[in-house]
Amino acid sequence: MSAIKNVMADAESATDPRAGSGAEKPSVAPRRLGRVAFPDLPAAEAVEVEARKPRRRKLRPKRPPARPAILSLLALAVVLRPGLVFGVLFVTVFIVLGVFLALGYDGFWQRAMALGRWYAGRRPERAAMLHARLDALAMKWDAVLDRFPEGTVDGLYLPDFGEMAAAEARHDAALDRRFDRLRDPEA
Repeated sequence: MSAIKNVMADAESATDPRAGSGAEKPSVAPRRLGRVAFPDLPAAEAVEVEARKPRRRKLRPKRPPARPAILSLLALAVVLRPGLVFGVLFVTVFIVLGVFLALGYDGFWQRAMALGRWYAGRRPERAAMLHARLDALAMKWDAVLDRFPEGTVDGLYLPDFGEMAAAEARHDAALDRRFDRLRDPEA
């Protein structure tokens, strides 16, 4: 400890080597604290510069495609919250089953077909693609149900979507003919 005291005393008693050279000590203001700790800068010089407007490039924002983003979020949800995912699926299946039991086989599929017709009116191209997929699914499901004994799974068959739509169109045409005859009894 005494060695440190001696070094400090020697540093204080040492003379400045610049003192004999005739150079002045630079004037240093005491350090300010707080927001004003930085020194004041000189005022900016007035320089005329030709300012031009920056060009805005039309860059499209980089967005990932929706399908991979949704699939990755679904995979993440299955990994992080499997109970939530399976709970939502379980509740959805029971809601659809409850609607099916409440409306019955014919009422359920008639309403499903009405929803399909509404969608076909809005987006015919996508509805045709969806119709083909549903028809293929119905055929595959029927192939699975054909393996069971006759009469045991009759309520599980899916309707033939193409045939139901054609039957509905024939029924609508027949109703139109009947209403026309009611309006004009002489025909």
